[in-house]
Amino acid sequence: MDAILIVLVLALNVIISLWNCYAVGTAWKDVMALGSKFEKLVAWSALVQSGVGFSMPILIALTYVTISVLTVGEKPTLTPAEGQQVLQSIFSLWYVAVIFPVIGTGFAITAHSLYIAYQRRDFRSIAIAGWNSFAQIHNTLSAINNLGGAFKNVGALFDGIGRSDDARVKIVAIVIILVIIALASGFMIAFALVRYFANKTQSRLEQYAAQLRA
Repeated sequence: MDAILIVLVLALNVIISLWNCYAVGTAWKDVMALGSKFEKLVAWSALVQSGVGFSMPILIALTYVTISVLTVGEKPTLTPAEGQQVLQSIFSLWYVAVIFPVIGTGFAITAHSLYIAYQRRDFRSIAIAGWNSFAQIHNTLSAINNLGGAFKNVGALFDGIGRSDDARVKIVAIVIILVIIALASGFMIAFALVRYFANKTQSRLEQYAAQLRA
């Protein structure tokens, strides 16, 4: 049951990230050329949230493959207990790295969606504003409840790193590298999708230029 829930959450994250990339990409040219500073902030905020959303399933896949490789064999690199500690450290470091950008960009996105809902007052805009408000409240409460534990796990990982402990240094390197790869991959996917949708969409300026040539 837990595995099904995790898969559903990951799928929802990917779908939302794809939608954000589509929405940002199709409006990118107009927003960057004609939009206000706040509209540009909202576009970049959605792009950041997409990058984080894509990085989550990538991190999970990389982590479980790495832990599986390091904890098997006649002389495993990590014991099962160490593998579990590394797993917790990886997700804690990722969480610490993304939670503040997620909450910060979430405020901009939520404020914008509430403004649009107030202007249009239709079901679609109200539903989007409601979802964004729920997600922002959930992420903020999650940070309040979980950030202390995440910092504690990360601190425990780095504790004693100055000592001549090659095994600990290797574990710390693995944790950092996996988090960096996941985040970099997630943002590369987000930027690529936004660029793809932007190139496929004709801006208002391009439409106007086409009308003048016609």
